[in-house]
Amino acid sequence: MLKPIYLLGLLVAIGFAPRLFAQQTIDSELGIAVGISSYHGDLNPGNRLAKSRPALSLLYRHRLNDYVMVRGAVSFGMLAAADSVSKNTYQQYRNLSFRSNIFEVSGQFDWHFKRFVIGDIKHYLTPYLTSGISVFYFNPKAKLGDEVYKLRDYGTEGQLSDFTGRKKYKLFQPAIILGGGIKYWAFDKYSFFAEAAYRTTFTDYLDDVSKTYVDPALLGDPVTRALSDRSPEVGVEPIGIEGKQRGDSSTRDGYLFITAGITYTIQKKQCPRSK
Repeated sequence: MLKPIYLLGLLVAIGFAPRLFAQQTIDSELGIAVGISSYHGDLNPGNRLAKSRPALSLLYRHRLNDYVMVRGAVSFGMLAAADSVSKNTYQQYRNLSFRSNIFEVSGQFDWHFKRFVIGDIKHYLTPYLTSGISVFYFNPKAKLGDEVYKLRDYGTEGQLSDFTGRKKYKLFQPAIILGGGIKYWAFDKYSFFAEAAYRTTFTDYLDDVSKTYVDPALLGDPVTRALSDRSPEVGVEPIGIEGKQRGDSSTRDGYLFITAGITYTIQKKQCPRSK
């Protein structure tokens, strides 16, 4: 099998190959997209969209040929989830919740299923696949009483204790993007598109929930203990017993952007190259 780096090189070469021959224009696009962002993880195992929040992206696309474009984007989203809205009894007793803003920088390739040419009524519409990588920043928070707390700072799974062997998770993380959409040339140099793209992350702490409960004595202050085990708030016996499952560390969290947007095409004339 091809190693990933060789496969990536092959895909890039395929994209650039037509540029070795005659070409009349270089097309680039500037655009904006708005929509929703949705979290998927321990507090939303059913991948429901009920807690979706607003999302925004600013993007730049560069045309390699009629079928391939390379894209750079900066995006903002909001993630949230709460056990209290789950129909699962254990989640209702666990009673955890979080919210976090997402700030993302990404690079992607867009592969058109059909030839797409701005201004050509025969090639004005195409579905496409998109894939790439991103780096994002997150910082999960939760409200306790009248205060909002940054959960990482409190080590709710014992990350601040010297006796658990657990370390603080990093707030900057990479992700793999995979999605698809459809784009449509509307008029002049303007095109519309709609897209859904999922981010598979390498962390299980988007929600500050991953492993097991630890001995409350190792959590230090009362605020940390209250943030770690919130079951007493719903009138049940505390479930935060040492070793009891708090999250599922065998899986990683992720998030989804569903957006619609508009792009403006910038065309630059270029002299044909000699073959």
